[in-house]
Formats: sequence, C-alpha cells, structure tokens
Amino acid sequence: MNKSNIEGFEIRELKTPDEIKKCIDLQGEIWGLDELGKMSPITLEAMVSEEPKTGIVLGGFLHDEMIAIQIIMSTLEPHTVYLHMLGVLKKYRNLHIGYHMQEHLFEILRKWNINKGLWTYEPLEGRNANNYLNKSGARVIKYLAGHFRVNDKMSGGMPIDRFLTVVHLDDKFHTSKLHERHPVLSLNEALQKIPIAKADFLPETDEVLVEIPDDLQQLKTTNMEEAIKFRFDTRKIFTEYLNNRGFFAENFYTGVIDGKRHNYYLLQKTKKAEV
Repeated sequence: MNKSNIEGFEIRELKTPDEIKKCIDLQGEIWGLDELGKMSPITLEAMVSEEPKTGIVLGGFLHDEMIAIQIIMSTLEPHTVYLHMLGVLKKYRNLHIGYHMQEHLFEILRKWNINKGLWTYEPLEGRNANNYLNKSGARVIKYLAGHFRVNDKMSGGMPIDRFLTVVHLDDKFHTSKLHERHPVLSLNEALQKIPIAKADFLPETDEVLVEIPDDLQQLKTTNMEEAIKFRFDTRKIFTEYLNNRGFFAENFYTGVIDGKRHNYYLLQKTKKAEV
C-alpha cells in the first residue's frame, strides 16, 4: 500500500473479485471500451496470482473509491515488463494521479529486479507526454500507426496510433530520485534554434520540434476535422523520424505563448553509442 501527497489517496494491488470487477468497469468508464475491448475477469484473476507471479494489477483509491487502474504484464524478455493500461477517471486527471501510480509501480518493479518497462500511449496527449518523458524519464522509440482496433468512445473515431515507449529503471536518472527532467533550452529558445517539422517539411537535421494539440480531448469535442488532420500530419512526421531515420524523443516542451498553450516534442537523432 502506498500513500501519495494527495490527502486520502492510496495505491494497492487488487486481489478480490469485487476489486477486479471494478477494474473492468473502470476500463469502460475511462476509455469507453465495449465488452470486447475490456480485459476479462478470468484473465485478470490469472494476472493477480501470487504463485507464480504473472502480473501486477494496481488500483488508485481516493477515500476508498477506485479512481485509477494500472495493469502490468510479464514478458518473455528477461527483467522486462509491459505496462498495458494506465487510466484515471476524467474528473481526477489534474491531480497527477497517473504520475503517482507510475512512480509507485517503478518501486515495485525494482523489488522484483525488473529494470526495463515498455508501454504505448497516445502521441497527441500532451499531459501524458509531459508525465512520461519529462517526469518519469521515459524515451519514445517507435511510432505504431493503427496500433489498436477496438470500439471506444475516447478516440472519437480517430485512428488509434501509439508511441512505443521505454524506461530503463537501472539508469542513473532513476537510481537516484525521480524528478522532473528539464531540456537544455527553454521553449522560446528551442523555437528560435530548432526547426519545426511539418508534414510537407521534413528537414535533414539532428533535431526537430513537432507540435501537437494544446488539448486533444477538447479539440476532438470542438473540431474533430482538425484533430484528425493532426493525426495524419504527425503520423507522417513521426513515422519518418522515429521509424525511418532512427530518432527518439525524451523531452517535451509545454508552455504558454501569447495566452495559448503550445506543446512540442523534441525529436533527436540517435547517436551510435546509444543504439
């Protein structure tokens, strides 16, 4: 059990049938998944087994109400897990719940001698990008177009593309203390010095910025056509740099300019020593 600095919030592994049922229900409430998209009770029952340890299923509770879930799968790769799901109920998404869940999970994984975690997330969600890259020290390594084919309400009909993301828990960054990682340049400096890649402008350089929506969910509500345009324009950019040119992303810029929030990924060319 873990308590964060949010009063009344705690994280614990789910075990009971009632907790597993609530975990399944939350998959519908958080992502709008239909019955085919949710994990089955029998699968989750197997994943909370202790002998053998087959996975980890966490619940985030606020005053005993389950408001967040995290599902972690074991893999065939040594000392490696796959972080399958991390979700928070909409009305609690500005409390840094996801970050606390991730931080607590990393502590559990180290105790199990796990030093590598992989997961996917929506590339156009600035909140997740900031949490995963700047705060949790993860690195985006690949773009997965049309990765999931499920019926859900959150995507709103957009193709469900994802970033493949990795975190190395034995890195020096993580063996000290998880803290917010800052890029070398400020947002304004980066905008002046680093080219911004566009669907029709893919410069040959070691670094590029890629802009994403200031608020994807709000944009889908107000202008779905623009949200879909962001999907296909950025798909072309990310596919070219991450998949074809071997770039990565581990810094995310977010800031207010002229009264409006702007979000940019910094894509960088992988050095030979990092391959």
